[in-house]
Amino acid sequence: MGRRATGEGTAYFDENKKIWVYQVSYRDEAGVRQRKKFKAKIKRDAMRKGKEFLDEISKGLKPNGGRITVAHWVGEWLPTYVQPRIRPRTFEKYKSCMNTYILPAFGDVPLEELTASDVQKHLNNLLENGRKDGEGLSSSTVRAVRRYFCMCLDDAVEVGLVPRNVVRSTKPTKLIKKDIVVLTKEELQRLLAVAQEIRHPYMRVMMPELIRFTAHTGLRQGEVFGLLWQDVDFEQGAIFVQHSLAHVVGKGAVMQAPKTKNSRRRVLLLPEDVESLRKYRDWQQAYAEELGDQYARRDLVFASTFGSPISPTNFLRRHFHPLLKKCGIKDGFTFHGLRHTHATLLLKQGVNPKIVQERLGLSSIKVTMDTYSHVLPDMQQQAINALKELFP
Repeated sequence: MGRRATGEGTAYFDENKKIWVYQVSYRDEAGVRQRKKFKAKIKRDAMRKGKEFLDEISKGLKPNGGRITVAHWVGEWLPTYVQPRIRPRTFEKYKSCMNTYILPAFGDVPLEELTASDVQKHLNNLLENGRKDGEGLSSSTVRAVRRYFCMCLDDAVEVGLVPRNVVRSTKPTKLIKKDIVVLTKEELQRLLAVAQEIRHPYMRVMMPELIRFTAHTGLRQGEVFGLLWQDVDFEQGAIFVQHSLAHVVGKGAVMQAPKTKNSRRRVLLLPEDVESLRKYRDWQQAYAEELGDQYARRDLVFASTFGSPISPTNFLRRHFHPLLKKCGIKDGFTFHGLRHTHATLLLKQGVNPKIVQERLGLSSIKVTMDTYSHVLPDMQQQAINALKELFP
């Protein structure tokens, strides 16, 4: 057995295993003296591990925190450190991401045994064949997986479970942006015309109004479905975005605060849209009177057949997607595409990007220009035309 090293522990060579062992003593969280061994082929490596451990203990690291599995920590982290700070729908994304992409691979692994190499290989694999059908996940999804896992381990370091966050030593996937799909003015007009021919009597009135309103205001899906009549100012010709409707697993439809500070905003309407909303409100009130107690009076501008909040999944699958197919709208177009269409048409008309940003409730002008970079060539041409007028 070797001599005691700097008064911190004992180093000795294990003849049977042909390995150096460095044993240190420490007090656990209950104040009870414990021993821990660190092994390596080289003596100084074993001693380095032990001394690093003691150093971390002195800084607040929980002695046995690293033995907690990833699954155990995630189970504590989500409700304690995440849920109180974010919106319900966003929390569902965190929870789904961890359960789907992290726990199957690392759930049984102790926190202290996680390595940056293993996490990097897993992220690479998700990018190659992370979907159930064997196809790879999008770069944005893989980046989100890494971001959530990184936040999870940041908090593990903060509370003293592990000394460092190995996910921070991985490389984030390069973001590959997909081109957004928008409608031309003519395609939008056709969509509205075909919507007025829907067989379902309720949807035949509600759907055209919903599509026109969304395309003319650029509201997010949750903001449209959560809009109340009390948020509509007919006199001033404006709406006030003050909340958003989200569907949360186990809770159903939930009204929540807008996505960002800028999302709480006032959006002006076209005079003809104000008039259209008036007529639609009158129709909705007459429809509700006809149904009587069967209609849930929730003050929603856009509601389901019986007045309850619209379920996005049912609405898209049963009504919106079939409508797109009937119109021959290009693949890849979504309901959110109406918001993109609004912004794109305005920018092509030469509207100041700052105004577009305010109407959409985006956080910054940079986000606006990054999202709608496909419009930049048109804006460049507008600049040249303006220069020609200035310098004929």
